[in-house]
Amino acid sequence: MKINIKYIKEKDLFEMQVVEPHLRAHFLLTRDHLNKLRGTLERALLDSKGKQK
Repeated sequence: MKINIKYIKEKDLFEMQVVEPHLRAHFLLTRDHLNKLRGTLERALLDSKGKQK
């Protein structure tokens, strides 16, 4: 999976693209939304690591 994040200074937004063979998604996010998404992904990764053991 490839994730690209680019800052759009004129609009104070972040453009995020997620691309893989079966998925292509494009989002325009505020800094707050991007940070919330990052936090959610980090929690999911940490929780899944604990369940692997």
